[in-house]
Amino acid sequence: MDKWTLSAETIIPPVERTVVDDLTKRQEPSHNGADLGLVNSHIRRTLIPKRKGKDCWLEEDVVVSKLDSSTYIQFIPRVTNSSDIPFYYPQVATYGFGYIRTDDNCTACTLVILVRELAIGSAVATKKQRSVWQDLVKKLYKWTVTERFGYQKHSEHDVIIGYEQYTAKYHQLKAKYAQRWVEGWTEQTDPKKFVYEDIAIASWLLCLWEQNTDAQDNNQPTFVDLGCGNGFLVYLLTSEGYTGYGIDQCARKIWTQYDCQVDLRAQTLEPFNFVTDADWVIGNHADELAPWVPIIAAKSTSPSAKFVVIPCCPHDLSGKKMPLKANAGQSKYHIYVKYICDLSEQCGFLTEREYLRIPSTKNVAILGRARTLGDHRDSIAKLCESGESGFVARIPDSVKNKLSMEKAKQRAHNPALSAD
Repeated sequence: MDKWTLSAETIIPPVERTVVDDLTKRQEPSHNGADLGLVNSHIRRTLIPKRKGKDCWLEEDVVVSKLDSSTYIQFIPRVTNSSDIPFYYPQVATYGFGYIRTDDNCTACTLVILVRELAIGSAVATKKQRSVWQDLVKKLYKWTVTERFGYQKHSEHDVIIGYEQYTAKYHQLKAKYAQRWVEGWTEQTDPKKFVYEDIAIASWLLCLWEQNTDAQDNNQPTFVDLGCGNGFLVYLLTSEGYTGYGIDQCARKIWTQYDCQVDLRAQTLEPFNFVTDADWVIGNHADELAPWVPIIAAKSTSPSAKFVVIPCCPHDLSGKKMPLKANAGQSKYHIYVKYICDLSEQCGFLTEREYLRIPSTKNVAILGRARTLGDHRDSIAKLCESGESGFVARIPDSVKNKLSMEKAKQRAHNPALSAD
C-alpha cells in the first residue's frame, strides 16, 4: 500500500514524484463498548508530473482504512471541475480498492475495486479507460503474489545518482534534443531507442560529473568514448560543454549531421597499445572493447583517470565472444558483468555498479572512480600481454556489407553456388 500512497511515481509513469503535504492517523472510537480495531489514515498529497510545462499538478486526498486483516484505500482528486483532472489520472470522481478478508484464518481475501464515475458509464467509455482498470487489477494481483512468496528485487536503481537529480537532468535534455533528432535520424536503426537511451546515459554521466567536480574547480573532466557507434552520446556531452572525442571502426551517416566541434574518429583500435590522456574512458555497448575499458583507464596518462562501461555482448580480451553458461539464479549477462568487474579490480579500481534507467535489458553501468592501494602495474601488463597475443579486431560492418554484396553478385551469376 505504501507504493500507492507515498510513491505514486512507481505506479504512474508520467508522475515524477509524490509530495506528502499532511498525514494523520487515528484509532476510531469503540461502538457499543466494543473495540472495532478500525484505524483510518488520511493523507493529503500532491502529484508532480515530469512534464511540468505541459501537465498540471494534482492535489489529492487518500484515505486508508484498516480493520483486522482487511485494508481499503480510497483516492479523491481535489478538483473543482472534471476538466482539471490531468491525463495521467483516472477520469473519475473517486476510486479505491482493498483486500477484504473472507475467512477467519486470514488465509484468503477478496480484491475489491470501487469507482464513483463522473457520469454513468464514463469510467469504461473508451478503450483507454477500460485498460486503466485492467492494468490496476494486474498490478495488484502481481504484487500480492510476489509479496506472498517473498520476492526481492535483484537490482537497485539510483544508488550513485539520486532519482530526482537524474530525472530533472533527463527531462531537461529530452526537451532540448529528443524531438529534433528523432525526426531527423538518418541511420537505419530505431531513433526512439537510440536517441532516448543515449539521452538517459548522458543525463546520468552529467549528474555523475557534476557530483565529482569541486564547485571551486572550473576544470571539467575530459572523456573518450570507445566504440561510439552513431556518436550521439559524444554529441550530447560535447553540446553540454564537455571536451572529448569518440572512436569507432567506421563512420556513420549521422556523423555529418553533428556540429563541427563534435570530434568523431573512424579508426580500428589495438586496445593493448591504445593510450589516452582523457579523464574518463567510456564504453557504452562497446562489444569487444568493453573488457579493455578499465585497462585503458588504468594506463591513461591522466593521473586520476576513471571509467564507466555498460557491457552488452560478452567478449573476452581476445575480442572473441565468450561462451558463457547461465547458473541458477544468475544470467549470462550478470556473469559477464562480474568478469569485467574482476578485470577492473585487477587494474586496481574500487568497482561500483549502477542499474541505469534506460530502455535496455543490458543496463548495468560498471564504474571505476577510486583506486586501491598498491602497485598494479604488473597485473595490468600481464592483461595487455594476454590480450595482445590473441586479439583479433572485429571486421567493420561496412566491410561485411561489401563482402555480402559481392557474394550475392557471384551467386546471381553462378546459380550453382546458390545450390551449394
